Amino acid sequence: MIGKISGQYNLDALNRKKSRQSINYNNGSSTEADNAKFSSFGTLLSRATAEMKNIPDVREDVVAKFKTQIEQGTYNPPLDKLANSLLVAGMLDVVED
Repeated sequence: MIGKISGQYNLDALNRKKSRQSINYNNGSSTEADNAKFSSFGTLLSRATAEMKNIPDVREDVVAKFKTQIEQGTYNPPLDKLANSLLVAGMLDVVED
């Protein structure tokens, strides 16, 4: 049974490959330096993440606009969108007669 599993997943070839790899245990005195290469997608994702950190969590200009409208009594939210959002969030139940 074990032979079938190792043959199916090609573990024999994997073990042979590992045994051929040379391992350097000379306390880090290797002449080669460690390095890493990143794909173009990884680099782009890193830049996008850095840019996202620069975007504020709260858009103060939008908050100030709505606050002014509420204080002046001129804010009229779209009630159908508000009701839909409450339904989706489970905060409003529709009772049918």
